[in-house]
Amino acid sequence: MVTTMESAENSGGTMLDTFDVADLFRRCDPDGYADARRRFYRAVNMNPFKKHPEAMLRMIEWSFCDWLAFDCAVDPSSTDADDVDGAPRFRMRRGKEPGESPYLATAKRLYDCDRINAAQLDDMREMDSTNFVSVFWITDAEAVRSRMKVEDLMHGGEYELLSAPDAAKYDGAHGGVIVNRIARVRGAWRPCAIAIYEARRPDTKRTRNALAGIFGPKGYHPDFPGLLRLFYGRARDIGLDWEDLSMLLGAGAR
Repeated sequence: MVTTMESAENSGGTMLDTFDVADLFRRCDPDGYADARRRFYRAVNMNPFKKHPEAMLRMIEWSFCDWLAFDCAVDPSSTDADDVDGAPRFRMRRGKEPGESPYLATAKRLYDCDRINAAQLDDMREMDSTNFVSVFWITDAEAVRSRMKVEDLMHGGEYELLSAPDAAKYDGAHGGVIVNRIARVRGAWRPCAIAIYEARRPDTKRTRNALAGIFGPKGYHPDFPGLLRLFYGRARDIGLDWEDLSMLLGAGAR
């Protein structure tokens, strides 16, 4: 359940596996979990008549775990409601009611049970309070330093991400897009989930400006399931997905 983010230059931070967080709530609150799952997949709105690649389906399922762990909320009256064996009986809040995340509630319980120490709990608190999802434009990547610089096209700002795998994958890149969740832990920004979309090409300034126009501060700002719907689901008004639209646009350009 507990994993560590390490690099050659940084001791990393401790985080929870969101699959394990989701599985805990599946067992604690089956009805709340099922309701959250229905809401998520309804929002993503995947085409049920199209065969989807297994890798994509696994990514969507893992994204559900990330969304449940970070973006859903726990009923505060349930955080101390243990069963007779001392196991937690967490319940999820329905809809978009604010509250403590399942991620943080799980971290606190692990600390209370002496499964993690105070420093690890601090890492998880920081990840919970700073994580966010956005569309990022890659401005630089250096494999030797395990670092990648990105521009947040949705909210503005620039970030230097500590991530050896991404820095190696995009080494030398000065363009490209990645849609992911990042968080600040122990003074460093890092990816804290699996990217839901990434492309090294096209990498031109024209492409960056076009994306900034679409997703910029006054542009399209979907929530996390909405971003997944944009790339893998069907648009609610026309019933087409990203692949269908790309094919139609390509045909129209010929």
